[in-house]
Amino acid sequence: MLEIRDFIIYFAFHFKPMKQFPRFLGMLLITSSAVSSTYAQTAETALTQWMEGNFKQAKNTAADAIAADKNNALAYLVHSGGLLFEFNATAAQADVEKAIKLSPNNALFQAQLAECYKAQSNMPQAKKQAEKAIGLLRSPKTGMEYFMRASMENIQGKPDEALADFTKALEMNPRYVRAYAKRAGLYFDKNQMDLAMADLSKAIDINARYGYPYYLRGLIYHNQQQYDQAIAEYTKNIKCDANSGDAYFNRAVIYRIQKKYDLAIADYNKVLELTPKDADVYGNRGNIYYDQQKYDLAMADYNKAIELNPAKASYYASRGNVYRTKQQIDLAVKDHNKAIELDPKYSYAYQTRGEDYYSSKEDDKAMVDFKRSVELDPHSSYGYLFMGFVHHNKQQYNDAIACYTKAIEYNPNNLDAYNNRAAVYDALGNTKQANLDRKKYSDLGGTITASGNSGKKILYPGSTFDPAVAKAALSRGLATIKGRACSKYDGLRFDAAGAKVILMPVTPYLDEWYKLREKKESKTTWVYMSDEAYKYRIEAVADAEGRFVFEGLKPGKYFVQVIHNFNQLKTAKVYNGSDTYQNGPVMQTTNYYYLQDYTVERSARFEKFVEIDEESETKKITLTSGLIKSCAL
Repeated sequence: MLEIRDFIIYFAFHFKPMKQFPRFLGMLLITSSAVSSTYAQTAETALTQWMEGNFKQAKNTAADAIAADKNNALAYLVHSGGLLFEFNATAAQADVEKAIKLSPNNALFQAQLAECYKAQSNMPQAKKQAEKAIGLLRSPKTGMEYFMRASMENIQGKPDEALADFTKALEMNPRYVRAYAKRAGLYFDKNQMDLAMADLSKAIDINARYGYPYYLRGLIYHNQQQYDQAIAEYTKNIKCDANSGDAYFNRAVIYRIQKKYDLAIADYNKVLELTPKDADVYGNRGNIYYDQQKYDLAMADYNKAIELNPAKASYYASRGNVYRTKQQIDLAVKDHNKAIELDPKYSYAYQTRGEDYYSSKEDDKAMVDFKRSVELDPHSSYGYLFMGFVHHNKQQYNDAIACYTKAIEYNPNNLDAYNNRAAVYDALGNTKQANLDRKKYSDLGGTITASGNSGKKILYPGSTFDPAVAKAALSRGLATIKGRACSKYDGLRFDAAGAKVILMPVTPYLDEWYKLREKKESKTTWVYMSDEAYKYRIEAVADAEGRFVFEGLKPGKYFVQVIHNFNQLKTAKVYNGSDTYQNGPVMQTTNYYYLQDYTVERSARFEKFVEIDEESETKKITLTSGLIKSCAL
């Protein structure tokens, strides 16, 4: 049967352990061995109660038998099982050792000792003891012998053999409540939930006061994210057994998912009353305080969890998140490093350390961790989300969309993924898809307020710029490009004196940018390239005659651009009044003018693709708005 104690659920970037099967699942035990003749019937009654899941009654009945006969080995056995049900493994082991002393070769007693070791988390000894018990049960003849052997096979991690033996036990005695429960657990492990549910229903039909079947049904609903049904089952378990700490624990996990934080904390507090040294409770309660932004309370709980269990990686990961929230990045990284040291395959620890780097604007280091996170957990929605953030920041829009889409695929309720993907679609000019994503974001509870803008759009290429290609293209060569830039207005030439001239290697990214600009650029739409792509350029400043030179180039294709901004000085006649007088029979008017200088702002963008074919070639180019013969070199 499943023995994992923690079940991981993602929510708001935090793990939530969910307790699964209790530390001791109990045994239905019966024996044909001799007991004290006077009180044999009392012990048999205790066994019947035990088989039907009435553990407290069985323990009390067994205690009566022991009080009357100190040599009633079977009564010690049943009493031991009752103590295990109460999580008192030390006392339970003492009882079963008394039974073994009275009957050393009894397979029941040897098997119960294995259960005691298991309850104390001493699995090596439990497996060794289970092997000894199985050796006494090579040829089971009764339903109880099959049940016992199945329990031992379960300890040894042989689920198929255990399943077959539990089935055989139930064929021989259909009222074995515990056999139904244990077999249901094995079906649970095999993801055969319909079969598990059927067994649990049979167990409840036999004994509706036995809490564990409700607990296991709660687990099934929990894993299926049918949270209200799971809460109902956990609550039934608690009504049957007020000390069922795992039911309180798992109910609290769901309350946190439902944001019913007060109820969750109340349940965790109840678990701490039952098991004050349960580190998982402090870890999970700390997560709730973190959700509520009560960071000091969260820190206190994480510290306590680490004190109780310093070897658990998730506590360090959670505490590191608090340090990051408090802007103590060095301490955050230290804790996340510790989490990775303790569990090198812990996906979430890499994600959280990546968040540390991301918050410090160390995007490259962050991306390494985010990639490692999704390698370890290919369904990590938030790992992909943060990868999308990095690509988004670098204006690598196609890659960002791919990551946001993965994040949504693995968590259809990931609001941030929808909202950020909408922004990327805007950057690529896909307004329709951007609006669909924003609607989905709003439908899921995200807040979008009314806004206004200038009406201008800024678009970018979708592909990812490869700096290695650009860097190689700009490595040192022997070729030269010489040029001159001029503008022509009103029949006059204006040299681009002092203008900045840039040269960029033609890469696939630049080619995409240029084609997009040619297609989409307008008075209301601007097309930019990424900041990283724009870094890979060479700049020159034109002299007084607009001349410039680029030296040390390799053969290849280049893009040369100059923005020529200047003020053109112009002169206009300005009317300054008039004089009218009589000249004989004719009235004459004389208008007076004066000359006034003014300037006109001019701006022109000149571009050219230049191909260098030979190693030591010198190319001469002219950048103008048209043919200006006087601008030639």
